[in-house]
Amino acid sequence: MNVFEWARLYAPLMQANVPDDVTAHLARLSVDTIAIAHHARRERVGATAFDGAGLAAGKVPVWGGGTASALDAAFLNGTAAEALDFQEVLIDGRNNGHAAVVILPALVAIAAEQGPSGDRLAHALWVAFAANIALARTLGRGHRAGEVGFRTTSMTAPIAAALGAGFLLGDARIAGHAAAICAASLPAGLLAAMSPAAGDFSVDKDLSVGFSARHAAQCAMLAAQGATGPSNALTGPRSWIESYGFGTAQSKHLKSDPMKANIDAYALKLYPANFGCQCAIRLAIEMGQDPAQVDRLDIRVKSSSAASLGTRDLTTHVAARFSLVYAAASAFVRQRSVLSDFDADAINDPQIRDFMDKVHITGDDALQTRHERDGIFPASLTVTLTNGETRTASCDTPTEGLDPAAVTAIMHAKLHDLCDAPRAQAMIAFCGPDLTENDFAGLCQFD
Repeated sequence: MNVFEWARLYAPLMQANVPDDVTAHLARLSVDTIAIAHHARRERVGATAFDGAGLAAGKVPVWGGGTASALDAAFLNGTAAEALDFQEVLIDGRNNGHAAVVILPALVAIAAEQGPSGDRLAHALWVAFAANIALARTLGRGHRAGEVGFRTTSMTAPIAAALGAGFLLGDARIAGHAAAICAASLPAGLLAAMSPAAGDFSVDKDLSVGFSARHAAQCAMLAAQGATGPSNALTGPRSWIESYGFGTAQSKHLKSDPMKANIDAYALKLYPANFGCQCAIRLAIEMGQDPAQVDRLDIRVKSSSAASLGTRDLTTHVAARFSLVYAAASAFVRQRSVLSDFDADAINDPQIRDFMDKVHITGDDALQTRHERDGIFPASLTVTLTNGETRTASCDTPTEGLDPAAVTAIMHAKLHDLCDAPRAQAMIAFCGPDLTENDFAGLCQFD
């Protein structure tokens, strides 16, 4: 399937009514992403500390303050949305990864610059999130296996965003060329700093997402001006799939019906840490008690998480967010997991540091198999008390057993933790039960 045939598959989404459940989840993904970026910029977290590096003035809102040109706003908003590692994750057996941190900054920047209707923006977001699922499933996991370390977010989300942005600016032909240009000229992010051996946790992680968002927006703008890309950008000799597939790619997934894409597969994080920590954090909160009565805390997670999230060297807030040991210890002792628990003073709290010595992580091949089959990040936690008693609990997802009202309450609390009260309330109101496609124009007003 060439890229233009692929783009035409998504054209019907621009004309169909966006299903109510898709509209609702697109709204949640949108405000979640914007709120995270707002907090990161306000607190100058990660790469947001370098906002002034050669940026152009413009009218597009920058989340967390100021305005910039459309392309620079896409870069700045993508960088900030990634900085806390609090963003959504695609849950799929073929692949995981982030998407909203690229798609939202790219499409909202173009919408704010060009002024299309909210209805058109809602449809373009639907296209992009559906396309990212197909791309992620097509790619598989080989691009980050062993010593290979390409970022999934850099591999799939920019192409999906470029496709959606192309539809935002024109038709299937423009969308096809936008995706083709994007795939053929990807700024391929590396996982070098995130490898367990390096553990650098540097700001390239944030910048990579910003570059991806900017790249997607610019490719769509170029296509709208008549620039063209190769028809074999996705499949065929020397294409995206051949260059980044590493033996796990399956091109058949490009042909999947976009109408059947499960947008709910994008899971929002409840806690401000890597998704591989989420189930363990929830269990630690629920089982937490006086740390003096605990002899040890054993956590079983999938094998790859045990390897990648095992750091105890908490040099930065990012290291803490990628440390299952710290995240679980903090949650167990404090019986919560909130943004302030990843500030420098909280990370260096002697009580938490001492309790970390009691935390032991085990990689479980059976859990790894379930992850690779279903995309989930299960965990089990066993508390051994000083009197020899033990208690064990497990869960497959952070929201397991919670009713919708409880999940909504947690997400509202997250927005309030990220933003000032008026902004949080405006975001909650945006996601209200009367939301329509036309209301998505309001995303261009959040700053």
